[in-house]
Amino acid sequence: MEPNPEPLHLADPRLLAGHTLLGRLGSHGAGTVYLAEDARREKAVVGVLHPTAAADPGVRARLASAVSGFGAGRQVTGSTDVPPIWVAVPYGGGALEDVLRLLDAAALSTGEPTPANVPAFAPHWSAEPHDPPPVPTPTPTFTPPLSPSRGVPVFVPLAALAVFFCLVIAAVVVLLTGDDEQTPTITASSPVISTPAPGSETPAPTPSESGPPPSETPGPSGGKGLVAGPTFGSGDKPYLMRLNGFPFSFNVPEGWGCMRSDKPGFTNRWICVHEGKGFPPTGGTSAGGLVALQSCPSGCGPTQRETARNALAVDHKSWHATDPTTQYAEETGSNSRNETVVRVAMSHVFASRKGGPLDTAVAVQLTGPPNEKTDMQKTLNDIRHNTP
Repeated sequence: MEPNPEPLHLADPRLLAGHTLLGRLGSHGAGTVYLAEDARREKAVVGVLHPTAAADPGVRARLASAVSGFGAGRQVTGSTDVPPIWVAVPYGGGALEDVLRLLDAAALSTGEPTPANVPAFAPHWSAEPHDPPPVPTPTPTFTPPLSPSRGVPVFVPLAALAVFFCLVIAAVVVLLTGDDEQTPTITASSPVISTPAPGSETPAPTPSESGPPPSETPGPSGGKGLVAGPTFGSGDKPYLMRLNGFPFSFNVPEGWGCMRSDKPGFTNRWICVHEGKGFPPTGGTSAGGLVALQSCPSGCGPTQRETARNALAVDHKSWHATDPTTQYAEETGSNSRNETVVRVAMSHVFASRKGGPLDTAVAVQLTGPPNEKTDMQKTLNDIRHNTP
């Protein structure tokens, strides 16, 4: 039995492609889940992506892929290509869990056997591979979204809602990117959502005004990094990431993007991936993984540092110190498709404000094909450069 809905928020839509939204059933890092009713008074559970998530081509592609893997016995309707992006499952029979699984797949936040939540990976000495989460087994039965040609009453509310979402997207992009033209759209949770997803942690508060402003200084140009491997050089076209709640900014390679994850385990957690690979229509293995912060109210001592390292899917024997506040690990193994992959990881502690104590740990774990190892190391080195 599905839970009782909560009242709609002021900013929530009331109509969506022929559905009347009746209330909220829950929230997710990528969107909101509603109880809805169609013109035949048949109830459905509807998941609507946040505007920033809907604007990300990678998110839309992952959602479409998840919908195509859904199926027989469960009918799915929705729109996965034109905003607003939404999916609907007939009410009852675990519909809420079905919709949340679809949003998990779109947001790369599906739980895995490890807390790192990154592309599938298993070291060569591991007896059991870290397989990706199971996909719903029924065959797909996807019904296209309702056509606007059914009448003006459907078209007008949908058009108005699309305009509203576009305005929200523009506002969020301005807030996240400032005046830096090279900064990509950062997909994050919509600020109007206040109800946390079941089992998720409350997002970390924005650092106080007494903290340092975000650093925009890239690492040394093309030289050896502070941790391992190279740094970004003159031939690179990195994107500057300013993530909400991070007291620093950092660069990622061209074609990468980052999305907020509310999975527990860290104070502030983001998933950064190479969006140009690994998803339809290109296919292939994509590089990406975790960039997260953990605050240490009483200081980041040896115990706190070990806890941060243990939260990553890296063998403890692989870690070695590169400086008094930083440890690095590198492993080679195979994924569930028997493809060779490389994992690089960093655990580092720093002061969130100039002159303050070591009160913040940053954890980075990136996994990808060997030919993307240097790009992953460049990202890791840039994060270390901007967290002195």
